[in-house]
Amino acid sequence: MTKTGIVGMSEKEIRDIVEKLGYPPFHGTQVFNWIYHRFPKSFFDMTDLPKKLRSILNERYIIDYFRYSEKIISRDGLTIKYRFPLSDSLGIESVAMKDRRGRLSFCVSSQCGCPIGCMYCTTGTMGFIRDLKKSEIINQILCMIIQHGKPDSILFMGMGEPLLNYENLIETIKLLKEMGFGERKITVSTCGIVKNIYKLANSGYRPRLAVSIGSAIEEKRKILIPKVKTSLEELKESLKFYREKTRRRITLEYTIIENINDTENDAKALAEFAAKTKSHVNIIRFNRSCVKQFNPPPPKVINKFKNILISRGIEVSERYRRGEDISAACGQLIWDTANSKNYTMKLNLN
Repeated sequence: MTKTGIVGMSEKEIRDIVEKLGYPPFHGTQVFNWIYHRFPKSFFDMTDLPKKLRSILNERYIIDYFRYSEKIISRDGLTIKYRFPLSDSLGIESVAMKDRRGRLSFCVSSQCGCPIGCMYCTTGTMGFIRDLKKSEIINQILCMIIQHGKPDSILFMGMGEPLLNYENLIETIKLLKEMGFGERKITVSTCGIVKNIYKLANSGYRPRLAVSIGSAIEEKRKILIPKVKTSLEELKESLKFYREKTRRRITLEYTIIENINDTENDAKALAEFAAKTKSHVNIIRFNRSCVKQFNPPPPKVINKFKNILISRGIEVSERYRRGEDISAACGQLIWDTANSKNYTMKLNLN
């Protein structure tokens, strides 16, 4: 008999299984707590369960935790990238990282590949392969918890566009809440899937929202994020709605690229957009290892850009790039670089 994987099941699902086997549902809660907090190697480790129940569960189910194929550690030891093979010969990457204050974050993938093709992201070179199942998303987190302990934050900023795998994203957030993670510790990153921003706002869940905007100038944004067809005006209205509905401040993630989106006009447009959406701006220096023909602006240009935002009352931070030496920084995650599509950018911004 083929065994069913139990990792990824909710507490209710496990309680229902146990009840159908003729045991009190509270034993299902015990199994849930073992799976998501104590990480047993087998059902026989669950010593507070009846022996017969352990035996039945072992016959029918498998505790199918992920096992990583590679664990790559950065030179400073603060960033670790994990490569996880999937059951269909595909794979994904996830990252555990500590900041200078010692806070631990997990960067998690939601898709294998990505359909958006942002001009500043390596993952887009894969194209879209498939959505990850809830069990595949939660398994990344569980594996990293086993390695590092419980994180201070979980970031859906890995491979893929989370809001295009909406149902599995929501089910994962629900499961994380059952595990004891507050929504303030969960951040969903998106390039601006307007329809599902509204949907998320109305879902009853309130994760933090980070938006990779590309540019606040319409023509440039269409080039930098070619597969998103909604306008900046539509995006602006959806973000205003999300903030009003959830009371969560939104972060605009701005990857700044030399001679592309680093001008004074770019800064003024971004400041206006951020003011209207009451958003925080997080500046990310372009990582040249993502796309070779682009460069990050020199520090003085970035400082000028930031000062324009600050002078207009916008709160600004700059993301410290961690894990660049192991291809684990923002925009670098990819499964098989040898077989990824040739990705040559041709920009005409004049």
